Amino acid sequence: MKRLFVLFLSLCIVVSSAFAFRIQYGGTLTISRPVYEDLYIAGGNIVINAPVYGDLIIAGGTIHINDTVTNDILLAGGNVTFNGFVGDDIRCAGGSLHILKNVAGDVVITGGTIFIDKDVMIGGLIASGGDITIDGKVNNSIKATTGKFILNGTVLKDVDCRGGRITINGIIQGKAMLGASGKIVIGDNAEFRNEVHYWTPHKVNFRQSLKAGNAVFDPALKVKYGRWYYLGSSTWLGLLWYIGTAFLMIMIIQYLFSNTMKKAANSVFNSPLRSLAYGFLFCIAVPVIAAITFITIIGLPVGIILLFSYIMLILLATSITSVVVANWLNNLGNLNQKFWKIVFSALGIFILLKILTYTPFLGWLIMVLLAFISFGSILLNVNWSRRNSNQFAG
Repeated sequence: MKRLFVLFLSLCIVVSSAFAFRIQYGGTLTISRPVYEDLYIAGGNIVINAPVYGDLIIAGGTIHINDTVTNDILLAGGNVTFNGFVGDDIRCAGGSLHILKNVAGDVVITGGTIFIDKDVMIGGLIASGGDITIDGKVNNSIKATTGKFILNGTVLKDVDCRGGRITINGIIQGKAMLGASGKIVIGDNAEFRNEVHYWTPHKVNFRQSLKAGNAVFDPALKVKYGRWYYLGSSTWLGLLWYIGTAFLMIMIIQYLFSNTMKKAANSVFNSPLRSLAYGFLFCIAVPVIAAITFITIIGLPVGIILLFSYIMLILLATSITSVVVANWLNNLGNLNQKFWKIVFSALGIFILLKILTYTPFLGWLIMVLLAFISFGSILLNVNWSRRNSNQFAG
């Protein structure tokens, strides 16, 4: 633990030569004093009660941001409340998102439930979520893929929305493109001040809402559902090749690093929040360090190697996570499974995770959190000390 702390402290010292930032993690965290640099924070329950005069990069289960963040917010969380002004963009993934104060920049979010409060003004909105309700004002455009979409506020520019059910009871000043597999409901207060293109299998009554332009039924807006069972492949032959490659990667990881994976699984069970924090810091710190090494000619080769290795780890994230989860299940049930049973269990978990990532709302968020935990648990079990040269003597 001390060695890992020293490593991260060293990384912080190196990075701070070019960037100023603060790192915090833990089970329950409260920021009660102003932060004058970028803040990287991860924990189970996080409360921001003081201004952050920089970027905020945050991951947690329940998050309350109750004060100003002057720059960007990059966030992953389960239950998130924005109750402070944001001076730039928000990029966020969470189970439940509630925006109560103005956002100067764009909001790019995905989550199970998204609510933008009345009297709140944001820049633009790109959203993917189960339910989106907008009672406030959007100064730019909206592009959304949702289960349910409800607009009670005002959008100054275009709206492009595809989903299950769409309800418009507010004002759209730009062009509207609406595609719904369910109903498109037009409320009494709805106003379309430009042309409307729409598709739905049900009849739509636009009432008095068309203030300028016409409503055009557009088959190109038909909602199409992805074929999740292809797992990203367009043919069955491609599917077999894809699964075969994943199986090979899983087999290699388990064969070469079986002891580390077993220990990592124990860390997931004993220290899930610490594993999450370390994985989050790893995914943030490595690209920053790689970018810094590109500044000098001497560090350029190191930066290329570091960046290439990082990209390979990200590409293998699902396979690595599957192996860690398979070992965790093996340890949890005291199953004492041998190599091949763990490999096949990991392959099944891999397929489930890939299906999960095609869930349009929380799937990829859960996958990201699991990957953070897996990477963090592996880091917790890496021996950072040098081997004693006398260890092999005699």
